[in-house]
Amino acid sequence: MITYDFSGRVALVTGGTSGIGLATARAFARGGARVAVAARGDDAGRRACAALSREGAPALFVQTDVRDEASVRRAVEQTVQRFGRLDVAANCAGVGGDMARLEDTDQAVWDGVMATNARGVWLAMRHEVPAMLESGGGAIVNMSSIYGVAGKPAHHAYVASKHAVVGMTRSVALEVASRGIRVNALCAGVTRTPAMEQAEALAPELVRGLVGQHPMARMATEDEIAGAALWLCSEGAGYVTGAALPVDGGFLAA
Repeated sequence: MITYDFSGRVALVTGGTSGIGLATARAFARGGARVAVAARGDDAGRRACAALSREGAPALFVQTDVRDEASVRRAVEQTVQRFGRLDVAANCAGVGGDMARLEDTDQAVWDGVMATNARGVWLAMRHEVPAMLESGGGAIVNMSSIYGVAGKPAHHAYVASKHAVVGMTRSVALEVASRGIRVNALCAGVTRTPAMEQAEALAPELVRGLVGQHPMARMATEDEIAGAALWLCSEGAGYVTGAALPVDGGFLAA
């Protein structure tokens, strides 16, 4: 995997205990960053920190519910207390949730998906930005999806939430562009995560159909998505802000 030099920098990753979030946390660790992982599960948090330690990175786990502002505030505060600053953040916490026609959609499912995927990113940036300003600037990458710029039948809450991530990313990027903070979104295509592997076991034809919509005819690896996140947070992307970068095997070009 391609690595970048994040020596002396501090990274916060929400949803960093599994899937793309964990891959991103490990990638920052390989690049020399000190890494804080914010997620809900204690056991998963301990395992994630152990994995980061094996990469040679000082690691902190903060139990965090991104739907709750006090919890998000605490995660950022504890990161700064432990490591002294905050330089980069990857907001990866997210859920799927709905697969129903509009008339069959459950409001509780809608509210739950939006609370994590949309409000969670908003709350994260709300507290990451002031911490980065105190540190002299930084970079944020928000995990959206190909469905942050495209539609999909029977996935109304998920699609709406990922469109919201792209919209918030662009709006916040404009607010802080002159203050040394860059904000971008990743529009990931179908990715081989533990959740996707579970879906593949339960509904192989459905997943094969989804993969078949990607011209490269395969899933992304977690490391491929994490590598794009690192680039967006690196000096190599120093003039990139407000972007919604597709990492999708050609899905959006088709």
